[in-house]
Amino acid sequence: MAEIVKRKEFMTTWHAHARSYLPHWSERKKANLMGSGSSTRAVPPFRAFDLIATPNQALVLLANADHRIGVASICGAQIEFRRHVDFDTVYLQFAGSTLVETEFGEHEMRPGDLMHIPEGIAHRMTGSADALVWFAHAVEPFTHFMSEEDQVSQTEFEVIRHGGPSWHVAPGHEQPQKSGKLRERMICWDDRPQDVTLIERDYDELVGATSTQMREKVSGIRKLRCFDLFKEIAGTSGEPKPVFRSNKLEIKTYNIIGEQFAFHRALRSEEVRIQFRGKAMDMSELGNEEAEPGRVTVIPRGIAHSVVTDPVDDKTFLRLNFYSHLPWSYPTDFTRHYYDSRFEVRTRVLREAAWKQAAE
Repeated sequence: MAEIVKRKEFMTTWHAHARSYLPHWSERKKANLMGSGSSTRAVPPFRAFDLIATPNQALVLLANADHRIGVASICGAQIEFRRHVDFDTVYLQFAGSTLVETEFGEHEMRPGDLMHIPEGIAHRMTGSADALVWFAHAVEPFTHFMSEEDQVSQTEFEVIRHGGPSWHVAPGHEQPQKSGKLRERMICWDDRPQDVTLIERDYDELVGATSTQMREKVSGIRKLRCFDLFKEIAGTSGEPKPVFRSNKLEIKTYNIIGEQFAFHRALRSEEVRIQFRGKAMDMSELGNEEAEPGRVTVIPRGIAHSVVTDPVDDKTFLRLNFYSHLPWSYPTDFTRHYYDSRFEVRTRVLREAAWKQAAE
């Protein structure tokens, strides 16, 4: 008789909920936790950047009353600055490079970099032809942040797209205009399609003109190498600490080796899983799906799920997840892929984490 494999399952609620900790553990047959159900709330897995049809297009993929999460191509220099008046902005650089000019100064974004821009801060982006980013716009501000002191290693990534488009920066858009009069577009969360607010400003009164302190220059931008924050293999001794957190939205990263220690059932949050490096099998009660760089899966609340690296001893797995306290709607057709891309992720370790050196 074949051996019946069992797995632990644990439940969690939301960090801001009155019952923020649930000591609920179950033991179930693993086979009954994989593909054992169906749901009208199920979302098919998708290749996020293959949903972008043209260069410099931005798509909102997940939305609710608090935040909108999506992807964009940043191909060349944007002409306008944007001031997100009443919502925070987060960018994850997935591929290529992007120069972000802000009122707090300039920042270069490389694959694996995560940036938080507070509400009300004007910014503009200039990307390489292959620049691809995730973005999140959040009404409730982020209030908890990991810092540069939490970075325990230094890693550089190069992400190469195969099977995608051959986009080129349009002539005249290679570099941003850095003098004279420029246009700023103000954007409010509840703007209607017909609402437009444009302001003319001097460049010198935009980039680097702002500080969090009145008498000295202090930047309000937070930029981290989000895959250099691990203190151990994620999940070996509890849930990893969020990189950024608000009352409604969390951002976490993972570096799992082998199978996750238990299945997870979230009772008050939705989860979107963005594969950055390595391959894996995403297991859930709604079915098993292969994960590879650039591929995305969504887990509705209440659905037990886990993950195992492929192969099981692979050490390259890196993933970024968004967790939402509110359910999402999906304004983009996830089945309409314009390309069939594969992403190759090359890694250069400049400084290994001490905990990893000890483990090896």
